[in-house]
Amino acid sequence: MAINIKFKQSDLETSLENPAKIHFVPATIEGDGSAKVEQYFDSYTEELVDKTLVNALRGYPLRGKEFTLPEGHTAVIFQETQKPLSAEEDRNFSFAGAFQKFTYWNYDKIPSKSDPLVKALDWMQLSQALHDPLSTDEDKKSVIKKEK
Repeated sequence: MAINIKFKQSDLETSLENPAKIHFVPATIEGDGSAKVEQYFDSYTEELVDKTLVNALRGYPLRGKEFTLPEGHTAVIFQETQKPLSAEEDRNFSFAGAFQKFTYWNYDKIPSKSDPLVKALDWMQLSQALHDPLSTDEDKKSVIKKEK
C-alpha cells in the first residue's frame, strides 16, 4: 500500500491568506462531512475577562483558549476523498487547508500548561532551541562560560 499526497507550495500560500478556523474538541464525532460550525457553535461562544472561551457541545460545558503555533510552524490539513476498500489499496490525500491558530477546548476546565496538547506546543519550541546551531564563536564562548 502506498500513500499519495497531493500538495503544492502555492496551495499553502493561498491557504494562509485565508486560514482554516480550527477547533480541537475533546469529543469523537462519527461523521466526516461539512458542519455549520459558525451558525451552531461559533455564534454561542463567549469570551470571558481572562481571555478564555465558554461554550457547550451537546449539553456538555466547554472551556477553551486560542493558541498560536510557535513561530516558523504551520499546520496543514489533508483529506482523503475516497477511502480504500482494502488495506492493500493505495491511499490518496489532498491538501485541504492550513492554519497557524486554533481554538483548544476542554470539558468544564480552563486549558492549562498541564494539558498534553499544550505540552506538545512547548516541546516544539524547546526542541528547536536545543537543536539550532550556535551562530558565532562568541555565542559558543558564552555558553561555555555559563557551563563553568
